[in-house]
Amino acid sequence: MKLIKLLLLSVAIGIGAPAMAQWQWIDKDGRKVFSDRPPGLEVPEKNIVKRPKGYGALKGVQSSGTGPALRDASPAPQEGEASDAAAAPAPAAAAPAAKAAAGKDKELEAKKAADAKAKADAEAAEKAKQAAARADNCKRAQQAKAMYDTGKAVRAPNEKGEMVFQNAEQRASEIKRTDEAIFNNC
Repeated sequence: MKLIKLLLLSVAIGIGAPAMAQWQWIDKDGRKVFSDRPPGLEVPEKNIVKRPKGYGALKGVQSSGTGPALRDASPAPQEGEASDAAAAPAPAAAAPAAKAAAGKDKELEAKKAADAKAKADAEAAEKAKQAAARADNCKRAQQAKAMYDTGKAVRAPNEKGEMVFQNAEQRASEIKRTDEAIFNNC
């Protein structure tokens, strides 16, 4: 019976092992991040502290999953081993990679420009909306001021919701409030 429990525990641990966080890097704010997915392309290579076995330095090869693009699928050199790629760089392979990087940079720049334009358009729309609201507030305050300037008695709801005529003090406070609204919105 103990052997079966031990065997089941071993299987459960073995199944859960791949789900453990395997990537470790330092983000732009200097905090350590642990994840089961590789970091995004905005994380520099020097900030990647730990990666799972079988993943080398990330270089820009698109993965087939939903996570960020993998930069390279070659295994990383172990400590003490010399990297063949570092010892003898391949200029023929570097040229297509540079063209691909330039294409990605253009796409990235185009996306950034589109995002900036969308943000500017949203800000302009918000400013236009605020300007329209201010113009409406100005118009209403001027109408209220014109009503109080006629000198006629004005009715307003009291705290019970009943329509009553304003006394001189209430009228003076409403005139002051409309003057402030005109000053702020016109």
